[in-house]
Amino acid sequence: MELSALAQWTPVRLSLQPPDAVVDWCDLRGIRFEEPFFDQTVARWAERPLVRTSLQEMALLDAEPSLDPAGFVFHMSRCGSTLVSRLLATLPGMVVASEPGPVNALLEIDPELVDPAAQVTVLRLLIRALGRIRFGDETRFVVKLSSWNVRLLPLFRAAFPDVPWIFVHRDPAEVMASILSGPPGWMQLRRFPGRAKYLFGLDPAAVEAMTPEEFCASTLASMIEAWLAEAPPDAVAVDYRALPVAIWERIAPALGLGLRDEDIARMAEEARYSAKEPGRRVFAVAPPPLRDEQPAASHLIQPVYRRLTALPGARR
Repeated sequence: MELSALAQWTPVRLSLQPPDAVVDWCDLRGIRFEEPFFDQTVARWAERPLVRTSLQEMALLDAEPSLDPAGFVFHMSRCGSTLVSRLLATLPGMVVASEPGPVNALLEIDPELVDPAAQVTVLRLLIRALGRIRFGDETRFVVKLSSWNVRLLPLFRAAFPDVPWIFVHRDPAEVMASILSGPPGWMQLRRFPGRAKYLFGLDPAAVEAMTPEEFCASTLASMIEAWLAEAPPDAVAVDYRALPVAIWERIAPALGLGLRDEDIARMAEEARYSAKEPGRRVFAVAPPPLRDEQPAASHLIQPVYRRLTALPGARR
């Protein structure tokens, strides 16, 4: 296939395994990222043809028309970030890539095995390829990252130094209750202390002795610490309790997204539905998890969480 023919294809997988780093491209022309998560869109069209290239071809394709992101949405997991991305996606001309697998594949590599400058270059190429103009009506682009990606904030700053950051957070006891009842993939790293060290900065010996509750609390604390250490003063932290109103009152303005009354009305209507389901099931508000079930949250998270909520505007 001629390289120019891949200009409007989408990178759906990245492998950095020796001897060669490769990118798998899928022909998603005519398909918008409508599912709650990027990888769900890819799975829905899994039978579409794939083409494999090297990173060099991805660099050559970077000259094709693409959108730089208007903002990055980081979060501490189970805190409403998917609602943020779903509502932003209702805006005309908006492209939202939600937790794209290729970005995770790049960021989860052991830092001792990769050159940081090269990693930044590939991160920039990947994100710009996800923001490729494929329909002609795209004008704005937002990337919602996986929760643990907040640990890699310096890479995002190096790749896109002027792009605004959003951080969505929630009471840690409620987050822990949700995670422990349905663990995300990164909870498995309790069995892989070496990877927990380079992804979360945790002492491998300590990880081996942790209960699931302690590991969950420690990883969440490390995410908040990363945000506190790296976020610039103009970054916006939004409390789960302020959603969805904070999406049009605080997040959209912080990303430079001008809204009309009809845009806000559309967001308010979309907020009635479950954000994590592809269909339109009316969202049923569940009672918050019992806080006294997670003593590890108070011991390991609350001190750092209080620092976060003490920031100007963080409780809104």
